[in-house]
Amino acid sequence: MKYKLEEIVEVTMGQSPKSEYYNSEGKGMPFLQGNRTFGYKKPTFDTYTTLVTKAAKAGDVIMSVRAPVGDLNITPVDMCLGRGVCSLRMKNGNQEFLYYMMKFYMRQLLNKESGTVFSSVNRNDICGLEVDIPSDFNMQQKIARYLTMIDDKVELNMQINSN
Repeated sequence: MKYKLEEIVEVTMGQSPKSEYYNSEGKGMPFLQGNRTFGYKKPTFDTYTTLVTKAAKAGDVIMSVRAPVGDLNITPVDMCLGRGVCSLRMKNGNQEFLYYMMKFYMRQLLNKESGTVFSSVNRNDICGLEVDIPSDFNMQQKIARYLTMIDDKVELNMQINSN
């Protein structure tokens, strides 16, 4: 079925607290300003904040919304969102499917009708993205499960190679 993303996903755009609330000692909540510490599928955290402006929940898909736009990760913990990222939460709770769906549709988000590539995307760009997905929740889960198994194997191979 065809949907606009806003019909099936809750979008939270990041908003950075003032830098005086940042620290690297682990005080407060993990904080991402952009994709600098994104990993293969999950970010690492080296910056924290004691003032939370916008938050993502563990399991949310986080997306870079400023150059480079479109990098995706899944946050393993609750975290504070800076202005360079947003969080996406599937209304039916199928976060793994959302992650792979966004990977598939990222080109459409980044390439507008004029064919130009933007160095940032805003809430309207994200919410207005049209997607065509299976309406059956079980089918979404099955698709996500297969893709997750492949990604897990790729990540394991990368770890073996770097060792």
